[in-house]
Amino acid sequence: MSFLHLWAQNLPAFWQGVEMTLELTALALLLAVAFGFVLALMRLSRLRLLSLVATIYIEVVRAIPVLVLLFVAYYSLGQIGIQMSGFTAAVITLGVYYATLYGEIFRGGIEGVQYGQREAAEALGMGSQAIMRRIVLPQAFLAILPPATNELADLIKDTSLVVTIGVADLMFQAYQASAANFHPMDMFLLAGIMYFVFYLVLSQFLTRWETNVQRRRG
Repeated sequence: MSFLHLWAQNLPAFWQGVEMTLELTALALLLAVAFGFVLALMRLSRLRLLSLVATIYIEVVRAIPVLVLLFVAYYSLGQIGIQMSGFTAAVITLGVYYATLYGEIFRGGIEGVQYGQREAAEALGMGSQAIMRRIVLPQAFLAILPPATNELADLIKDTSLVVTIGVADLMFQAYQASAANFHPMDMFLLAGIMYFVFYLVLSQFLTRWETNVQRRRG
């Protein structure tokens, strides 16, 4: 049986894996961005306790491999009564891990806006929320965009780790197919090609989006 025939035979299952990977990526990204923004605001807070808590959280979580966090969320928490599906554990794990990365990106972008502009806005009577929404965030957006999109590419690749907790993503489908037909090289090669195509399409889309945003704001 040729590898092309094997690929065609297993392609429907692989597409189901791609759909699961896309869903997992989207939900984890939403959680990471939302929680990351909260962490960035905590780091920038004038309350030292909030800043300290966020700093400790970021440093601790970033020091632990994603795979270890997946096992803790799926296996270890179950021993203390916190049961969750593999998909839920994967979304939460990837979300809270990448929140630490996005939090630092957001913090860097916000701090990059000249403080004199905030002082000028305060002198005009603007409140802190209005300053953040109208002055700081629009300018920080351009600085945040490139590293944020790079982290998205890493997030997509890290979704392949969820095969270890039984989530039926693309990598899981490749593993199942290779176990069924005893052609692991062909199956994992197909998975690698699909990851590459997905990454290439996404990177091109994000690059064009960044360029359009910069042109409009320029």
